[in-house]
Amino acid sequence: MSAENDAPDASEAKSTPLWKRLLPLAVLGAGLALFFALGGQQYLNPEDAAALLRDLTGFVEANLWLAALAYLAFYALAVSVSVPGAIWFTLGAGFLFGPWLGAGVALLGATIGATILFLAARYAFADWVRNKFPGYVKRLQDGFSQDAFTYVMILRLVPVFPFFVINLATALLNVPLRAFVLASLIGMAPGAYVYATVGGKLSSVVEEGIPSFTELLDLELILALVVFALLAVLPAIYKRVTGKKAPAKPAEGDA
Repeated sequence: MSAENDAPDASEAKSTPLWKRLLPLAVLGAGLALFFALGGQQYLNPEDAAALLRDLTGFVEANLWLAALAYLAFYALAVSVSVPGAIWFTLGAGFLFGPWLGAGVALLGATIGATILFLAARYAFADWVRNKFPGYVKRLQDGFSQDAFTYVMILRLVPVFPFFVINLATALLNVPLRAFVLASLIGMAPGAYVYATVGGKLSSVVEEGIPSFTELLDLELILALVVFALLAVLPAIYKRVTGKKAPAKPAEGDA
């Protein structure tokens, strides 16, 4: 997967006025401001979010696929404008649609939203960063270009950096679009399954009251817990395998 096929032409980017390059990011920033202006932050509170989900269950039962499509669009928009709390949105997807459909809705929504932010950031800043810090960025790009797909997938699997930071960093490093999308889909799938499964179990708490742990502990939840445990130890395994290498000394003018 070559970056040349997916990257914007440098001369074309230089000829584009700055305000046009910043416009997509400005629209996303306005979307985040609108979310808070309309009081969306109240639904980041678990109790308010749970009340909203309970209110939506009837509509979901009557219009399953329409509701799934609407939730996917909401998830993608929320991720693209960097609304905090994507984990809660995945739990909500599991609550409304069950573990498998919920995981699929959350995974597609997260990937679409991440791709929108990735493209906006690359269009706005990638060439500026390369021109401002040529030596440092070139070294990073050389490392990523050897196997961008693997690096992005590891960043998705190993929860070391915040979600939106990965979207921005990979955009500035000019990771090919196809590698970014496919690696994100694969790398985020285990986490989406885990949280959607937990969300699905929470729906039974609402319908049947609080059950004992043994009543919740079926094969599906056990599998999700195993995946979650593996995700939890991945950072330690990754550090052990790669070792703690000192960062390369920046070239003159890159500090």
